[in-house]
Amino acid sequence: MRIALATEGTRGDVYPMLALAEAFRERGHEPVVCAPPDFSQDAADRGLAFRPIGISVKQVLADEAEAIAGGGLQQLRTVRDYMRETLDRQFAELPDATRGADLIIGAGVQGAAGTCAELHGADYRYVVYCPAIIPAPDYAPMLFPARPLPRWVNRMMWGASRFGFNCLLRPRINRLRNQVGLPPVKDLYRYLLSDRPVIACDRELIGISDELSARTDTIRCLHPMSEAPLAPKLEAFLEAGPPPIYVGFGSMTDPAPDATTTTLLDAIARVGCRALISEGWAGLGQGALPEGVMTVGRCSHATLFRRVAAVVHHGGAGTTTTAARAGAPQLLIPHLLDQYYWSNRVSMLGVGPPAIHRNRLDSLQLADTLSAMLDNELLAERASELGGRLREEASGDPTTVFFR
Repeated sequence: MRIALATEGTRGDVYPMLALAEAFRERGHEPVVCAPPDFSQDAADRGLAFRPIGISVKQVLADEAEAIAGGGLQQLRTVRDYMRETLDRQFAELPDATRGADLIIGAGVQGAAGTCAELHGADYRYVVYCPAIIPAPDYAPMLFPARPLPRWVNRMMWGASRFGFNCLLRPRINRLRNQVGLPPVKDLYRYLLSDRPVIACDRELIGISDELSARTDTIRCLHPMSEAPLAPKLEAFLEAGPPPIYVGFGSMTDPAPDATTTTLLDAIARVGCRALISEGWAGLGQGALPEGVMTVGRCSHATLFRRVAAVVHHGGAGTTTTAARAGAPQLLIPHLLDQYYWSNRVSMLGVGPPAIHRNRLDSLQLADTLSAMLDNELLAERASELGGRLREEASGDPTTVFFR
């Protein structure tokens, strides 16, 4: 079977589709990954067919780093403008890339996959890495950095979010659909999510309700569990002293990476711990570093997180799950979108303290929160117990639900 996996977004959006494509290939199917051009080498490294779609997400995030870090209306306007531009490119390029596919799987900020399935007569499923993309009264929409709220408030927020989303993007999508001869859609949420979306999350980590479970399929988080070896330099650093903390913001960019690095180093010095600072897309940790602090690039998080005292990160679904599977306490510093959901889940599960939002990050608060987290033996015990349960759960064939 020919399967097109169409996704748009950062590494957290694309890497799970690369993993799913590998799983399909192992079972004799012919997958092709359709994603931003930033990830062509990642696909090539895995021997996967790849079609570049749209614009460089890394460049967009770099250009709009100030708006993303600032949050609020400025961030929402940036998301809106990005969505409009990328939709035009998706509708122009994805129909050809998915031609001949029997099944089209959408993920991330991909708005044309459902239309392509209609054009080609293919089956269509949509994969989410966070339940807060699917309307349900158990949580607020992912755009809202809110703490847990009453169900009736969440329903109101979902209604407002759904209405605003349709007003913002439905005219554009319907105009693009008209250009390829397809009728307009009335509800973008239903159109984008498919009739039965797939939630790619470890079940115990998200704790979805029976109501949501009845109208979705759930597979494990697609980020790898296997522990690859670490680079000799990193291995030597880990062996040279007590477990360090890990700090990294993944694909999130930064308008002032040197200033953020200074904030992190100041907090680390106040706590008096060793630390690893991940460069990420922001380029953190550049320049001279004090003793006991090291910068790391790409490495196996599944391996590294088993050997650190705590993980401080942006709250992407993959990083949150990998840290939870490793049994590491974690502090989230959410920047946008589903990262707010994950920060609430970590706090609710008792494996990390309340989040520090990116636009409120300062060295004093970070140091105080880190010190309290590292001294909290009960939190570390809960994180370790959850990690053990998640590692047992993270197995099985993720491809079977797509053929029901």
